[in-house]
Amino acid sequence: MIALLFISLLIPAATALLLMLFRTSLNQSSARWVACCGSIAALLFSVLLLVQYRVQVVDPFGSGVMPVASSVDPASAIQPRVEYRQPWLKTGERMQLEMYFGLDGISVTMIALTTLLTVCSVLISWEAIQDRASEFYAAVLILETGLIGVFCAFDLVLFYVFFEMTLIPLFFMIAIWGGPERKWAAIKFFLYTLAGSLVTLSGLIYVVVHTSHEGLTNPTSLPALSAWLATHPLPESMQMTLFLAVAAGFLIKVPVFPFHTWLPLAHVEAPTAGSVLLAGVLLKLGSYGFLRICLPLFPAACLELGLPIIGLLSVIGIIYGSLCALAQRDIKKLVAYSSVAHLGFCMLGLFALNTEGITGSVLQMINHGLSTGALFIIVGMIYERYHTRMMDDLGGLASKLPMIACSMVFISMSSIGLPGLNGFIGEFLSLAGMFKANPLYGVLGTTGVVLGAWYLLTAVQRVFFGTLKEPHHAGHDAVEITDMNPREFLALAPLIVMCLWIGVRPAGLIAIIEPDIKAVAGLFENQDDSPTEAFVQNTTNILNHNAQISIP
Repeated sequence: MIALLFISLLIPAATALLLMLFRTSLNQSSARWVACCGSIAALLFSVLLLVQYRVQVVDPFGSGVMPVASSVDPASAIQPRVEYRQPWLKTGERMQLEMYFGLDGISVTMIALTTLLTVCSVLISWEAIQDRASEFYAAVLILETGLIGVFCAFDLVLFYVFFEMTLIPLFFMIAIWGGPERKWAAIKFFLYTLAGSLVTLSGLIYVVVHTSHEGLTNPTSLPALSAWLATHPLPESMQMTLFLAVAAGFLIKVPVFPFHTWLPLAHVEAPTAGSVLLAGVLLKLGSYGFLRICLPLFPAACLELGLPIIGLLSVIGIIYGSLCALAQRDIKKLVAYSSVAHLGFCMLGLFALNTEGITGSVLQMINHGLSTGALFIIVGMIYERYHTRMMDDLGGLASKLPMIACSMVFISMSSIGLPGLNGFIGEFLSLAGMFKANPLYGVLGTTGVVLGAWYLLTAVQRVFFGTLKEPHHAGHDAVEITDMNPREFLALAPLIVMCLWIGVRPAGLIAIIEPDIKAVAGLFENQDDSPTEAFVQNTTNILNHNAQISIP
C-alpha cells in the first residue's frame, strides 16, 4: 500500500515537472492531454489504494477492530494503519525529524477526493484556458501534490511543509488566469492564509521544543506526540495558549467567521478549476488540521475553548453565510458564501467532540467537496456559454440546456441535504452530535438547513425556470448555445454518482473512517457514560481543577 501511496503522490508531481520542462514546445492541446493522463493515472492509483485499504485494513467482519502499525503507541489518538518512516535529520540526542508518511481511514478518503476533483478540474478547463496552458496545468498538479502530501503526512514538519506548499500554485492560478480583480484577490488570499499559518507555526515549534526538552526523542511525530501528551498532559493554561496559536491558521483556512472575508473574492476571481479545488479540498485543510492536530494534542483546551467559542463562531458562520448567499446576484459568489455556511456544519460537528459529531464533520468535508465542486463546475459551464454569472441576465435556461439544468437541480438537492443524497447524512450527524453537546447550538445550526434550501432553490428558479433569457440573443446574432458536451459530462458525472452512492449507502464510507474518529472522540467520551454525560463530567472536572488551583 505504501508503494501505491507514493505513486499517487509522485505522479502529479512528475507530470507537473514534465509540463514545465517542455512548456515551450507543448501546445495547448498537448499540454491538456498530458495533464489529463497524469491526473487520471493518479486517480486510478488512489482508487486502487482505497480499495486495497478497505480490503486489507478494515475488518471485513465489521467488528470495528483495525490493525495498527506496530510502531504506534496504543495510547495515541492518531493511529496510522499503514506507515513509512525514515529518519532524515537528527540534532543532538533529543530531536529527530522523520519522513513519516502514513494512511488511516480519513486520509485515504481525502486523497481519493483530491484526485477525483483534480481530474474534474482538468476536464472543465479544457477550452477555458487558452493562454499558457502548460503552466496552468502544472499549477493544478502541483496543488494536487501538496494536498495529497498534507493528508498522508504524520510528521509535524512534513505536514506544515505540504500545508504551505498548497498556497503557491493557487496564488498563481488566481493571479494569472483569474478574473478582472485577480491580482487583489490573489494577494488577499495569500496574505490572509500565510499570516495565520505563521502563527500556527509558532505554536507548533513551541510544542516540539517543549516536549523535546521534557524527554520526547521524536517530538515531530504526530502519533508519538499524541501518545506522550496523553500521559504527560500540558498545563491547562499552556494548552489554551497553544490551542489558540495553532488554531489561527486553521480558522482562516476553513474559513470560520469572521476570518472568511478573503474567500468570496478568491472564489469569484479564480478560474473554475481553482474554485473547484479551493472549495472541494483546500478549505478542508483547516478542519483536517483541527482533527489531526488540535483535538488530539490539546483536549482540555478543545473542551474549554473549542466548543463554546468555535461552536458559536460556526453557528454564526452558518447563518451569516446563508444570509449573504441569499443576497447575491452573482451565482458564483452565492456558491462561495454557501461554502462558509456548509463548512460551519463541519466545524459544528467537529467541536461537538463526540463520535456522532466528528463522523458527521468528516462526512460533510467529503460531501461538501463533491457537491460544491459540482456547483462550481456547473457555474463554469454557464459562464463559458454566456460570459456572465449574473442571475438577472439569465432565466429559463432549462428549456435550452436541459442536461445542465437537471444536473443543477440534482446537485442543489444534494447541497441542501435532501434525504437519500450525500448532504443529508453529514448534516444530520453533525447536528445530532451538537445536540448532545449543546442543544442551543444544535437548534441554531438547524436554521442553516432551511436557509440553504432558500438561497439554492431561489437561484435555480431564477436561472433555469421562467421565461427564457439569454444575453447573447439580445439584439444581435449569437453563437449557437449547446447543452452539456461529452467532456463536461465526464467531469460532472462521477460527482453526481458519488453524491447518490454516499446518500444511499453511507455505511461503506463510515466503516472506513469511523475507527479513526473513535480514537479521537475517545479523548472526550467516557466508555461507560453517554457522550452528553462525558462532556458534562469533563467540563466539571476542568472547572473544579481551575477552582482548586486558584485558591491560595
